[in-house]
Amino acid sequence: MTWLLTIMEALFAGAMLSMIADLAGRRFGKHRAHIIGAMAAALLAFSAAELLTGWGEILGGGALIIQPISSIFASVYVVTSLGNLVILAVLAAGTAVAVYTAVTFDPKENIGPFYALLMLLVASSVGVISSGDLLTLFLFWEGLSVAAYGLISFERRDISLEAAMKYFFLAATGSLVYLYGVGLVYTTTGSIRLSDLGAVLQSGGPVGLLGMLMILLGLGVEVALFPVHTWLPDAYGSAPAFTGGLHGRVVNETLLFAMLKVVQPLVGSGTQSFQVVQLALVAVAVMTMIVGNLGAFGQGNLRRMLAFSSIAQMGYMLAALSTFTVLGFIAVSFHIWNHGLVKSNFFLLSGVGGRKGFEDADLDRLEGAGHEDRTLGVLYTASSLAMLGSPPFGTFWSEILIIQALLSASGVFSWLAVVVLLNVVVSIGYYYRVVNRVVLTPSGTPPPKRGLLETLPSIALMALSVATGLAAAYIIGIL
Repeated sequence: MTWLLTIMEALFAGAMLSMIADLAGRRFGKHRAHIIGAMAAALLAFSAAELLTGWGEILGGGALIIQPISSIFASVYVVTSLGNLVILAVLAAGTAVAVYTAVTFDPKENIGPFYALLMLLVASSVGVISSGDLLTLFLFWEGLSVAAYGLISFERRDISLEAAMKYFFLAATGSLVYLYGVGLVYTTTGSIRLSDLGAVLQSGGPVGLLGMLMILLGLGVEVALFPVHTWLPDAYGSAPAFTGGLHGRVVNETLLFAMLKVVQPLVGSGTQSFQVVQLALVAVAVMTMIVGNLGAFGQGNLRRMLAFSSIAQMGYMLAALSTFTVLGFIAVSFHIWNHGLVKSNFFLLSGVGGRKGFEDADLDRLEGAGHEDRTLGVLYTASSLAMLGSPPFGTFWSEILIIQALLSASGVFSWLAVVVLLNVVVSIGYYYRVVNRVVLTPSGTPPPKRGLLETLPSIALMALSVATGLAAAYIIGIL
């Protein structure tokens, strides 16, 4: 289990080394970003290798638990195959962003602080995913949020600062609601361990039910679930391409997995309180996917459209989560991996070229970019198809799993499966608009200037998505 601590230590050390290397490397001028970015990418790749090496300890089911100090309030870490898949997804996104920024960063930028925030974001995400108690989860969640605030406001434009402040106030409110819920849960159970949450609905009464709902609501703010989703389009629309790709990949989906960890111990409670929680999740899932897809139609900015699309995807995953079944939990984890690969790639694509319009991701200015540049055209088309869940991409199989989990649960979930399918059909409209405007429409202007390495992270992410689709049966079998 020491490999988990090694990963977090390496990532936190990388945050400090990024600042030190930035100060020491001023004399390298334009190569400063190359050096620090390569160091960050190497540490992230090392962490991924450590994860894959240690994963063999839990293949075949089960979990590894570590508690350094024997105390009721001591940190507890729990590692499972589902959690490892999400950690690997975060590390893959972080590595892609590190490579992308290493070749696109302006030497005048605050390079050291950016990579420090990147490493802090990824390290905190690993902590959230592997946490085994409510307090440890909260502490790493706060580290995640602090890094996210810095990344959203990184360019220090008025619009990005406004988005960061909106995000800050909503996230801070969510954190307070979560903490109050933890207090209520501790009052009813005398424990803050996630594994003890099953007792909350069995014997906690109305107080325990209120505590669970407050915990889920607090987490739901940063997952961007309806009705606390309004910060996400502003954050995505105003952030740089590399920040949106990282934030969208890490924050929302890490906290969604945290919700999975919270509800997993409730399986089998069979009480009236359990049914209230389940129906609340179903209702929120339906509204989240509908609001997300309808909101995406009215967007002329690619990143804002992706924000609303991500909200809809959170609704799909919450629908599977609400089944409280093993298949539903596997479907959520697998879709986090698949959707995150494609979403990160889409954000990075929106910044390729580095000229105005590509940085703003306005569809009017992006028009014809993929028609003039065939590589961009293929990547935009493949990304759009993957977001819709088309074969041979991994998203096809994870969406199939979501539908299968809903149909297997029967009852109201069979109707929920129909709602998910209808929403997927609706999403075809706005992704076709992206392909039509960016790829099929001639531009008449020269294609954006780009280096080979600018599109290399996108190519790697899409190749990984295809590989996941081809090896889906094997991957699902080890989860």
